[in-house]
Amino acid sequence: MPLHHLTRFPRLELIGAPTPLEYLPRLSDYLGREIYIKRDDVTPIAMGGNKLRKLEFLVADALR
Repeated sequence: MPLHHLTRFPRLELIGAPTPLEYLPRLSDYLGREIYIKRDDVTPIAMGGNKLRKLEFLVADALR
């Protein structure tokens, strides 16, 4: 599913700040294309990551 399709779902922002993308030069060289990872482990909230992102959608849906 393309990322822009997610805008149709309600979302309650809990993280409050974007998380950085980190370039992986060695893996990029090995695979022959640019590889990045999203650093959700550096969110300002201790329990960051994909669980918190999923919770943003679940809470928004529950509040509707």
